[in-house]
Amino acid sequence: MSRRRFLKQVAAAAISTVAASATAFEKRTLRVGIVGGGIVGASVAYHLSQAGAQVILFEKAQPASGATQNSFAWLNAFVAEPEYRALRLLSLRAYHELDRRLKLGIIWGGYTNWANTPAEVQILHESAAQMAGSSHPVKMIDAATLTAMTPTLIPGPVTEAFYSNIDGHLDPVGVTHRFLERAQAYGATLMLECEVMDLDRDRGRLTGVQTSRGRMTLDRLIVAAGVDTPGIVAKAGFKLNLRHAPGILAHARPTSIVTPMIFDAPGTLSFKQMADGSIVGTDSPLPPDIPAHRGIRAQAIPFPDEGLRTLHGNRILKKIAAVLPAARGVALQRLTLGFRPMPMDELPVVGLLPGTADIHVVVTHSGVTLAPILGRYVTHEVLHDARIEALSPFRPERFSQRATG
Repeated sequence: MSRRRFLKQVAAAAISTVAASATAFEKRTLRVGIVGGGIVGASVAYHLSQAGAQVILFEKAQPASGATQNSFAWLNAFVAEPEYRALRLLSLRAYHELDRRLKLGIIWGGYTNWANTPAEVQILHESAAQMAGSSHPVKMIDAATLTAMTPTLIPGPVTEAFYSNIDGHLDPVGVTHRFLERAQAYGATLMLECEVMDLDRDRGRLTGVQTSRGRMTLDRLIVAAGVDTPGIVAKAGFKLNLRHAPGILAHARPTSIVTPMIFDAPGTLSFKQMADGSIVGTDSPLPPDIPAHRGIRAQAIPFPDEGLRTLHGNRILKKIAAVLPAARGVALQRLTLGFRPMPMDELPVVGLLPGTADIHVVVTHSGVTLAPILGRYVTHEVLHDARIEALSPFRPERFSQRATG
């Protein structure tokens, strides 16, 4: 698909959003609570308040203080399931429109992946195949093209490589705050350091929530609380299990800007450079399986000591510096440890909880990529008591069906 056609689709999506906002005007007095101030909850708050709902967002700590602030924040559509890939592509288009309107500062620099050994080449082929049937297949490139695209890169031996031109990355904390600022401008209320303790229901209907700061009357509730989601939806009688999925990221101190791209190097090394010049990356999807990490790999607890954080952070930066000389000698700023809200089948969980008419759930480990489209679709479903077809594969009832089937 050409870039011109891509942007036309974005414009069409923007028009449909305005239309949805106009038709939702009659629902202006609906009082909707949102649990969770990460990027997904913030996007839902923005879209709902823009559409005319009376929004109250409850966050037990501070905005973006959970999985959001610890996200690599790579905007991409690399998944094997066609329906899931389509949803992610829709969200990328929505991000283009939001980026222009809200000045989100997204870096649309593309993504490159290269490999050397036969095992790495096999993984590369599997990644490329995920986009092969889409409107945006990757472009296979050689070593010369790879280094020409990023002259500051020293990739070493390159057997095969590809480039995806639709990928981007962003500052997840900054974007979350931007969504919330705009939500407040439309009248949303943020209740920070306010934990939802229980749900008030009368004859099966939601009447409000009990919080650490008192009771709040509500007509609808949306649970977008990341890893805390299972505990909250359990209060409505729904069992939702998430995988324990810790992840680490090394953040270097800002240096001169050398690349807008996201890179996957041989092995498990992934990195990018933020708008402020900070290089961010990781060399493992999980903290390494060593005795010091046994607790972290089993439950959501912090690193046992700062020395371990520094050790891992410097190790990751050293690997990045081997292929990106701009990272050489740059000091570690911090190492983050985050816990991703990972559904058991790794697909989003979105929609009304089974057996309820007013409690919605939104939980996914791809929250940064999916935040715009989930915000838009959840808003439509809440305000119009509707079910959007694109969300059909991701309904929470698929888990209750398994439990009873």
